[in-house]
Amino acid sequence: MKKFFKDALKVSIASLVISITLYVVIIAFFLLSVVTANIFGTVIKIVVPILILVTILGFIYSFFIKGKQKIPFITLHFVSLCALSFGIYLAVSFQGFAP
Repeated sequence: MKKFFKDALKVSIASLVISITLYVVIIAFFLLSVVTANIFGTVIKIVVPILILVTILGFIYSFFIKGKQKIPFITLHFVSLCALSFGIYLAVSFQGFAP
């Protein structure tokens, strides 16, 4: 495990893969939320904090990557953080409109 966290590129790649997987889980449960809206709320409460932590970890480790791969990883993690922040903003903004 020590070797894994010493290699910034591996941590950043793993973070991106986990982030994409969690986004797919959120989208899949959103599409199924017509049937099970209660489960969607529970999944969001569990997945979103994990997604935030994983994305921030990957973003920080992206600064320690050496070479030309640094900029794409920083950009991908930044876009992920922006999408997550916008989603949270929309959820808070429209919270009063839902029945």
